[in-house]
Amino acid sequence: MSVSRRLVQELISDLPLASVNYAFAYGSGAVAQENERMADKMVDLVLCTKDPQAFHNENLQLNPAHYSFVKALGPATITRLQQSTAKVYYNTQIRTKTGRLIKYGVISEQDLKTDLLDWRWLYIAGRLQKPVVDVIEPTADIATWIGQNRLSALQASLLLLPVTFSYTQLFEKIVGLSYKGDFRMIIGEDQGKVAKIARGNAEKLEEVYGPLLQADERVSVQNGNVLQNGVLIEFITVLQDASTPAIYHRLNLLPYEVVTRLMLNWNKEHKTMIDAEEVRVLFALARRHDVADHIERTIKTIVRDSSLKQTAKNAISAGVLRSIKYSSEKLIKWGKSIQKANDEKKGE
Repeated sequence: MSVSRRLVQELISDLPLASVNYAFAYGSGAVAQENERMADKMVDLVLCTKDPQAFHNENLQLNPAHYSFVKALGPATITRLQQSTAKVYYNTQIRTKTGRLIKYGVISEQDLKTDLLDWRWLYIAGRLQKPVVDVIEPTADIATWIGQNRLSALQASLLLLPVTFSYTQLFEKIVGLSYKGDFRMIIGEDQGKVAKIARGNAEKLEEVYGPLLQADERVSVQNGNVLQNGVLIEFITVLQDASTPAIYHRLNLLPYEVVTRLMLNWNKEHKTMIDAEEVRVLFALARRHDVADHIERTIKTIVRDSSLKQTAKNAISAGVLRSIKYSSEKLIKWGKSIQKANDEKKGE
């Protein structure tokens, strides 16, 4: 279940959308999570614009209250702030005319392309690996980049999974990619978030990733059933080729930033006089039993770097009071998730 596209369009109707060529809503206020209510949650959005400075210039005139003290610095400075770190500028805790709270981020089309194709920051790319609500339909180019990003997410997840796995395991790997290394998962985020998203959106995740999996020649998807308490339950088991050539093939399909960091880490660890070529590094990794560990550590470094810096930037763009309010709500939710997890352990 997702929030209606029409409702979200109404939420952003006061924003200047002339330069926006893609907009989507994400998060628990827009897309269902297991055992979570959407109705009262803030709706998170991202707007992709061809001209971020023009967007901020017009938005400052239409909605100056959306901005913190940085509005005094003008649209050019706000745009420069946006284009640091993960390339997104967020206005948060915005009360719309409907009464619903929204948080919206602004990113340029070129920066969106870089993140989707290369995983340079794995920030907006991570959000688009999960189900979202398209508020303004993407252009043909952006739709292609989103598709490539999701194919990359599948390749990375397959490298992190065992030979045999379920759809549930696959979906949790895909959803969890952009949370690896995110310090907010240690303090501030619901500890069961990944599982809630994966289970609450299983059908939508299958719609996106099922066809990609079926088209993969190195994967076999098998349907089965089992009798439990007199009820016949259908299930899907996936088997993948874990040979060196298959792993090498998938490594070559990983985004540029992941491959680059894998190579840098390899050459650093082995302290060779001459840096090994990409083909040699990837083939050497493909033969290792711990290849998944190398990939997971590499993805963690990308997410850690961008999440830390973007969170600091968000504190500036939101202002002190909004930041305190937003952080307090996150901490309360985090505390409840910890308590729930502890209660479940006691009940086992």
